[in-house]
Amino acid sequence: MRSYCFSASDMTENAQKSTCLTRKHPCPCGDDQCYVNEEGYEDDELVEQFGYADPSFLLGTPLSSGNMKVIPSPYIGQSFQTDVEALEYYSNYGRNNGFLVRRERSKGNPGHQLGIYKRELVCHRAGPPLPTKSGEEKDSKHLRKKKPSRCKCDAQMVIKKNVTTNSISWVVVNFSNVHNHELLDRDDLQYSPGYRYISAVDRERIISLAKGGCNVNLILRSLEMEKGVKIGELSFSEKDVKNFLQASMNINPENEGSELLKSCRIMKEKNPDFRFEFTSVEVNKLEHIVWSYVGSIRAYKAFGDVVLFDTSYYLHAYNRPVGVWFGIDNNGSATFFGCVILLDEKPESYRWALQAFLRLMEGRFPKTMLTDFHIQLKDAVMTELPHTKHAFSFSQILSKLPSWVSNSLDTQFEKFRSEFCRIRDLETPEEFEHHWHRLVSEFRLSTDKHITLLSVNRSYWAVPFLRSWFFGGLLANGVLSVRSIFKGFVNSQTRLKDFIEQVGVAVDFQNQACEEANARISQQNFQIKTCLPIEEHASTILTFYAFEIFQKEVMSSAQYAVFETSRDTYLVKHHAMSDGGHTVCCDPSNEEANCSCKGFECSGILCRHILRVLSLKNCFIIPEKYLIHRWRRESSLFHRSSGNNYRTQTLRSLASIIIQESSITKNRFEYVQWYLSRLLNHIREMPETNEVALDTEADASLNAIVDVVPARSVTRGRPRKLRTHQTAKGSQAMS
Repeated sequence: MRSYCFSASDMTENAQKSTCLTRKHPCPCGDDQCYVNEEGYEDDELVEQFGYADPSFLLGTPLSSGNMKVIPSPYIGQSFQTDVEALEYYSNYGRNNGFLVRRERSKGNPGHQLGIYKRELVCHRAGPPLPTKSGEEKDSKHLRKKKPSRCKCDAQMVIKKNVTTNSISWVVVNFSNVHNHELLDRDDLQYSPGYRYISAVDRERIISLAKGGCNVNLILRSLEMEKGVKIGELSFSEKDVKNFLQASMNINPENEGSELLKSCRIMKEKNPDFRFEFTSVEVNKLEHIVWSYVGSIRAYKAFGDVVLFDTSYYLHAYNRPVGVWFGIDNNGSATFFGCVILLDEKPESYRWALQAFLRLMEGRFPKTMLTDFHIQLKDAVMTELPHTKHAFSFSQILSKLPSWVSNSLDTQFEKFRSEFCRIRDLETPEEFEHHWHRLVSEFRLSTDKHITLLSVNRSYWAVPFLRSWFFGGLLANGVLSVRSIFKGFVNSQTRLKDFIEQVGVAVDFQNQACEEANARISQQNFQIKTCLPIEEHASTILTFYAFEIFQKEVMSSAQYAVFETSRDTYLVKHHAMSDGGHTVCCDPSNEEANCSCKGFECSGILCRHILRVLSLKNCFIIPEKYLIHRWRRESSLFHRSSGNNYRTQTLRSLASIIIQESSITKNRFEYVQWYLSRLLNHIREMPETNEVALDTEADASLNAIVDVVPARSVTRGRPRKLRTHQTAKGSQAMS
């Protein structure tokens, strides 16, 4: 059988692999036998593959024979860096103690000042028994009665976000380990849905054995022999293998390549500004394809100075790597630029991807580009983007560390990881070199090939070597990921022929979310905390996201002392430090200022050291050149002048805030209901001209918001308590 999408050998080897967009695990060391199990990505793969009845189950690491680490009991006050880390810890604790973990309630939302600020994790048997589904009661006589899985178990761990000046952590505020049911033994736990696990390596081996004519029973026995485990001790069951093979057999890649190109041509006909390029190995055999949307190209022109090229995802069903270019806009939101599907991971494939991307973006080179820690990709960037600063994503490096050194370090791994992160953020290359050698020596990792690879490429990930280059904040946090854009749109059911369309839906949704967020932010008032004129000046120009960063620097500048070393040159250091400090050269007459910390060069926001000197020199406004365009409000992709669509989004955001605030008490509800009813009547009496008409885009949700106001409330007059309140106000005014 020959495939349109790839060569005959590729189809023979991989046509039956799982249809999912998953995290791949190539190791930068180049050793084909070296597999990387990156933290936090295998879990999503499992949920998609097996389709658990309860999607709230959390997964621990896969169970293995004779290898069960003891997890100490959580305690009130225990701190975690992220909520994900806390969830993983409690999930592993539950696995050790014979129960599964389920997410229960969460408090907060993306619109809240703290976002999600509280989470409740509970035993899988917490809560009352679930009600019988409709239609089941009629056939209950013919069905086997099942014992309810939930029995109001009280075991739980509650975590709450703790925000301080310099960090955000999650703290355990409540913990109970009292169960009102029997706990599971290890055999039962191993085959519970939350811990069944087929790794990428096992999936490939299963497909290979199946193509060789082995049935499911023989496949299981072969894997048990290869792994040296007893019968029944694999981390997956016979049923899991059957489900996996059944899902794999449903792929028919014959026409998917042609369907993919057909989708691109249809999109091009509908919108001539849609851009795509592709190459073919032979006639009717797709090799590579890259594409971008109209809004993405416009976004790249505004914010393409910093690009993150994520190539860490893989279409296993088609044996193809996927690459996504995206960045960050002036409000700190992820912005999609383009996507590519390649035939393989060879350097020439990556070079074609970079060349095609630049052609789509009209030859505009990014200033900096962050990529995965991939040596072949590194060589491609050096060749095709010689004037672009290249760096490795630090979050992606951290995800590989456990697979590299956790086994050799064992209990010392967390200490190593903490010190590794600290050293990465040191001030100077000399400091980094000194502490790095100490770290490698202390943990006896001088012969480890992965640590050696990190050391050789330290100028690509260590902050002291990267400060002089602009990263727009991505160097500090690196929180952007493809998952944040694709989650919920591209999954195990997405076929290659539908991939571009689904990505387009995800991008449209992301853009709409950004536009609504911008509209909400426009309703907020900037809070001036220092009353310094320089802070007030920044608040009139910068976006809310950029101003918050600037404001932190302004507030921190008050903690620094200034010593003039020569004319227009100053030593700025923290008041609690006796040594060190940063050198600031400042010439107000020429509006020139630079600091040895390179904070402005790296983030585009003036650092606290320069701000301290400007304050000393009585500078009340920020020089124009230090308020760069990409952080200004007018650089936004969604302007106030964008017409009806902007006005609609603004009103929706305002209505959402009104609904949240008015639903708190009955008095608020009656007050808002009465005024909105009168406002609605007033609006209906206004002339329907083009200048004031709103483009509702035939949106039923907007009509639904209007229709919730009962007509009878208009004739009843204002609420009684409201009339009393207004009468009192009127009498005070008259007096």
